[in-house]
Amino acid sequence: MTEQRRRGRPPLEGRREEILDAAVEVMAVHGIEAISLNQLADELGLSTYALTYHFGSKEGLLVAIAEHVGHHLRGEFGWLNEIKADDLDVGTLVRGYWASYGSTGAAGSTRLWLEIGILASRDPERFPGFIDAMVDGWRGLIRSFVPDHPFVEDIASITFATLLGLELLEMAKPGTVTATTIEGLIAMFERSLPSVDRS
Repeated sequence: MTEQRRRGRPPLEGRREEILDAAVEVMAVHGIEAISLNQLADELGLSTYALTYHFGSKEGLLVAIAEHVGHHLRGEFGWLNEIKADDLDVGTLVRGYWASYGSTGAAGSTRLWLEIGILASRDPERFPGFIDAMVDGWRGLIRSFVPDHPFVEDIASITFATLLGLELLEMAKPGTVTATTIEGLIAMFERSLPSVDRS
């Protein structure tokens, strides 16, 4: 198994971002808590010194990975910046979100994003600001679709929780969440939400 993971050129020790990309792939398989710094260095084909040089310690590496994963996922959803506000609706958001989630490279980052979120909820100081960015960032985006609805906070929380649940379901049983699942979710939201006058 180790030899298979080491195929191809290992990340150059001077390239911090390349090391982080490779570390995300390895930790998405093993989990954050289950692998030591020495084991991670071995999996990456690097010296432990290379990791401590760039990140100081395993905790420093984990903080860097949390920031790296967040940046990567924001990049996966960069298509939102290309859509005019008047064209945004729940269907566009959910379909685009799920298409981005299923894109190449997103699954490993999302798995770590969720794992770090669980760890940060237990020990917020370990990953400063991560929970706020994880929860409030997405809830804020959802709120922007129905800003005048009297239950906007509830809607944002329910939508975020539903999408999070679908991610967990798809990780546990890949292929469970289908296009029909997504369209059913959108239809449910559209029946529950009023049309928004953006004039």
